[in-house]
Amino acid sequence: MIDPRPELLKLSDYVPGKSMEEIRAKYGLTDVVKLASNENPLGASPKAVEAFHAVADQLHLYPRGDAPKLINAIADFYGVKTEQIVIGNGSDEIIDMVGKAFIRQGDNCVGITPTFSVYKFTTLSNGADFIGVGVGDQKTPLSELLKAINDKTRVVFICSPNNPTGVYYNKEELLEFLDKVPSNVLVFLDQAYSEFATASDYPVLIDMLDKYKNLFINRTFSKIYGLAGLRIGYAMSSAEVIKAMWKIKPPFDVNQAAQVAAIAALSDKDHVKRTLELNAEGIKYLTPEFESLGFKVLPTQGNFICVRIGAKAKDLVLFLEKNGMIVRGLTSFGLPEHIRVTLGKREENELLVSLVKKWVAQAK
Repeated sequence: MIDPRPELLKLSDYVPGKSMEEIRAKYGLTDVVKLASNENPLGASPKAVEAFHAVADQLHLYPRGDAPKLINAIADFYGVKTEQIVIGNGSDEIIDMVGKAFIRQGDNCVGITPTFSVYKFTTLSNGADFIGVGVGDQKTPLSELLKAINDKTRVVFICSPNNPTGVYYNKEELLEFLDKVPSNVLVFLDQAYSEFATASDYPVLIDMLDKYKNLFINRTFSKIYGLAGLRIGYAMSSAEVIKAMWKIKPPFDVNQAAQVAAIAALSDKDHVKRTLELNAEGIKYLTPEFESLGFKVLPTQGNFICVRIGAKAKDLVLFLEKNGMIVRGLTSFGLPEHIRVTLGKREENELLVSLVKKWVAQAK
């Protein structure tokens, strides 16, 4: 038997959200609604779909690995230099590339908890230790992350808005943190949900990339643009950091359809506007509905809400699944009493509320 790397013994399998096909087959259902994976309920940008179909006769060709048209489109959109941008096969690959480029065996990485599990997965798989700071659904002060940094720290992971809680860090908090972080520690600021943030003090910080050479801003086309199925992420940082990323980037990882769809999606302001309107409507509707049932809803800046149900949260998730509604139980995030609900279309949100009320009535 070929023994795997010893680092793999520390890893737990990633727990994805359940698919609609899985729930249909398991319970013999026809109609299933999925509000579990923070996907765009309106689907992909129509412009992106059109661009996708336009390259259907070119699928036998390899994509341009350097993706010059997409890189230029992102640079123009954000006003940064092309050498400050890297793309990947989803944000997962961006995180993986950071691990390969910067995390060494014996190092450590620091991150807020609970948060997206791939940060820890990447850290451990590269032979480093992950130091999680925070507990429960409370916002972790960045000052606590500073205390955890030592001479072996290579990367600090900050998801803002945070998945799964929806909390965020404002500009003052982040700039104060960046001023104090050692310059040899990469600050991975994951802004996968940034387009949904409505707080007046939510910071983009792209204009700070030249000042903070160790700042790394991660973005994705999966959420606001609805391209989760094409797997395309991108990141911006200093030219020095990005150069290292390109050295270990697989040559043909971002497929041709994803590249053209992403370019088109960037220009689709109408789709973004409709998505944000629907998102705001969902928050306004679902928050008081859950609170009226006695549940705690965390304030959110994302396209989801995190709800504390209590000790029977797992029972609620199972009840919903049996009735054709998929939400995300958060036991794997370390929040066994919580669920995460993607903000859906009006009729989907209403169906969810009716089912939750039915469950509550039965539990009494």
